[in-house]
Amino acid sequence: MATFYLLPPRECLERAVGDLFTKLLPGLPLPADAWDAIAGQLASATGWAEDVFLVPRDELPDGDPAPALVEGFGADPGDQVVDVSLARPARTWVVTPADVSGVAHAR
Repeated sequence: MATFYLLPPRECLERAVGDLFTKLLPGLPLPADAWDAIAGQLASATGWAEDVFLVPRDELPDGDPAPALVEGFGADPGDQVVDVSLARPARTWVVTPADVSGVAHAR
């Protein structure tokens, strides 16, 4: 089963990474795609499973994220979603067969 981390919008991620590295390494520039670079390095260095997906919320249309994860990212019934927010603790839920019915998808 895959795990999808539904993250805050990319702009928030870039700002958080920028704030952190500005404090740690003042005066050194960061690339425009710092979030993507750091996420890729983390995935590689930590040996995360290949079925772990980091999905910024702004890559999904407004509304229920389950059908969008099915259609756009290939989520299947039983896949876990960790819904991360800056405003509240993370919530975990599971993609259900009802989320998948009628939605064409490919992972």
